[in-house]
Amino acid sequence: MATRGTIKIEGINYAKIYKHNDCYPEAMREWLNNFNNSFNKQRGDDPQYKFAQLLRSSQREGNIYNFDMSESTGWGVVEYDSDCGEEYEYTLTSKEVIIKETNIDENHLSSLMYGVDNKQ
Repeated sequence: MATRGTIKIEGINYAKIYKHNDCYPEAMREWLNNFNNSFNKQRGDDPQYKFAQLLRSSQREGNIYNFDMSESTGWGVVEYDSDCGEEYEYTLTSKEVIIKETNIDENHLSSLMYGVDNKQ
């Protein structure tokens, strides 16, 4: 099953980036932190450019971070308030990357609370 996620950019309230799989923090944190820190240092507060450059970064650095490099699936730009069934929502700000876990199924929630895997 895919681990879906969305990426929001602080200052952009009309669109977000949808990624269909491998969006758990262990797969996304390094890329997003590296990108966000570099962009903020070089460009500062420029949400539109950050949004566009993040998309470019996903293609340019996809092999480094083991992204699905399909040219027709896996990534999209969706309306800001769309419910994409994402398990994780990332927000890039001028200071940090905020990670929010969403849409957790009961087995996953139980494993988070009790440190066990309830898959049967």
